[in-house]
Amino acid sequence: MKTSKYLLILMSIMFAFYACSDDSVSVIDVDPDPDPDPDEQELDPALVGTWVVEPTAGSLAVGPSADDLSWWSISSGDVTARECFYEDQYVFGDDGSFQNVLGDETWLETWQEGVEEDGCGAPVAPHDGSNVGQWSVSGSTLTIDGEGNYIGLSKVHNGGEDGKPSNNLINYTYELSDNDDTLEIRISGWNPDVAEATWYYRLIRQ
Repeated sequence: MKTSKYLLILMSIMFAFYACSDDSVSVIDVDPDPDPDPDEQELDPALVGTWVVEPTAGSLAVGPSADDLSWWSISSGDVTARECFYEDQYVFGDDGSFQNVLGDETWLETWQEGVEEDGCGAPVAPHDGSNVGQWSVSGSTLTIDGEGNYIGLSKVHNGGEDGKPSNNLINYTYELSDNDDTLEIRISGWNPDVAEATWYYRLIRQ
């Protein structure tokens, strides 16, 4: 009787061990990839194409917050004076490439090297469209990566207004409307005295 009792106990232990081992193998088999590629870019197909800042009053504006753009807004007269700026193109490739296409002239300001007064003139490096950068999105954040690459005003980035963003990265927030033919861009962080101060650009699809 003792031998039969010990045999039953041993068989029970072996069965339990086998069941646990089998369950463990099953869990491993269905486990998803624990190490997704951190460098994989997310692209919004609705952004792919060529955009320009809309040549209308109010398409450039700035204020103390994203909901208050009361500091300055471009007038229709200034739109005419900055015609060269409104011809600048922002090209989003379906492969994640990004390029500023500026042509022979763009809007220049005195913060740029060799520029004595604001006005239209030949693009100044590195903001001359010669570099092809990259773009990607995460939620409502649009990131432009590349030396001299930007949207809207070349001077504005998340740490100042000198055209020299850290690591050549600029983060914007974006919103599409009008069947994805209007692109509204906002950027903050450039004003050390007013953290929520925001520049606003309204672009239209070409």
